[in-house]
Amino acid sequence: MYRTGVNLSANSPCHSTTNTVVENILMSQTALSDVAIAIASDSLQQRTNLRRLMTLTGLNVVLSEPLTRLFLHKLEKADADVLLLDLHDDTDHDDGLLHEVLDKVEIPIIFNDVTALTLNESAADSKWHFSLMQKIADLRGIDDWQSAEFEQPEIPEELLNKKEPKLRHDQNLASQVWVLGASLGGPETLKRFLKALPKDIPAGFIITQHLGANFVTKLAEQLNRYTKLKVIPPRDGHVFLEGDVIITPVGERLKINPIGNVELNSLTDNTHYTPSIDLTISDVAERYGDRAGAIIFSGMGDDGKLGCARLLEKGGQVWLQSSESCVISSMPDNVKKVCDVQFVGNTEQLARKLTEHLEAIEGV
Repeated sequence: MYRTGVNLSANSPCHSTTNTVVENILMSQTALSDVAIAIASDSLQQRTNLRRLMTLTGLNVVLSEPLTRLFLHKLEKADADVLLLDLHDDTDHDDGLLHEVLDKVEIPIIFNDVTALTLNESAADSKWHFSLMQKIADLRGIDDWQSAEFEQPEIPEELLNKKEPKLRHDQNLASQVWVLGASLGGPETLKRFLKALPKDIPAGFIITQHLGANFVTKLAEQLNRYTKLKVIPPRDGHVFLEGDVIITPVGERLKINPIGNVELNSLTDNTHYTPSIDLTISDVAERYGDRAGAIIFSGMGDDGKLGCARLLEKGGQVWLQSSESCVISSMPDNVKKVCDVQFVGNTEQLARKLTEHLEAIEGV
């Protein structure tokens, strides 16, 4: 058993400090290194955390997706030794699918108890992790999965006494930021796009939609009816969190300062469009670099073209709505003329690709 709890969440404030210690502790469990794990969870955040934990422990994660019939089909070919099934009380489950899992899955199934991780307490995290590893070892008939180093790790005194609070997912500062630029046909497109995103997607969004000043709050109210994310009008000083969707104001410049707060300043640059997609993307590119992205949706004109070029220079991602799915495709078409974009698709394809893209980043 651990001598002290070590937080294994990728989003913990002390993650970077304890990472080496965690690796030294967990990588000592070489007896589990040949075990192949499949993870089924409807939560993107939970899949990311579980996959990272399994990998650090030396386990081989061969499949990690939401629980669907497609997942079950892939599981048959994945050559997994154990299925880790993660269920949440706040998620509606397909009872028929769960019965199918119990009836047809031939490998051992572990039902993950996420209570410890939800509580975000170090002692509970340790107890949960030890219990999970013990279950896996028992199912595979591994008696000596704990090495001496694992049972009695040397942990620095400063970590034993560390009292930093841990953050829940919905309190994480947005470190991946995407600008959603749109004009004519944008509101309906944005509804479909945001509706298709998971509620725990690890990114923040800034919508820059050409519209009148009186419609910013109304647009936020409309989009909130279609998404599980939090769509809000701009507010000076707001802490920009994962899951936030902020609408760029008309007549003010929206920037995110170095500590993650929204700053609203008077416009000093002359822009042809208000709000300016070019300006918003350029500011986000300067602030977030390769942790930023932009998607240009339906619209007239060429707003976004210069900003996207700047974003690519900074290492960010530029994606476009496909011309055939736009009401008016001038904006994405003009961006494509000057930018080597990384992905083009309709709204649902863009949402699905973005979810996969961010999940891959979180799993690194």
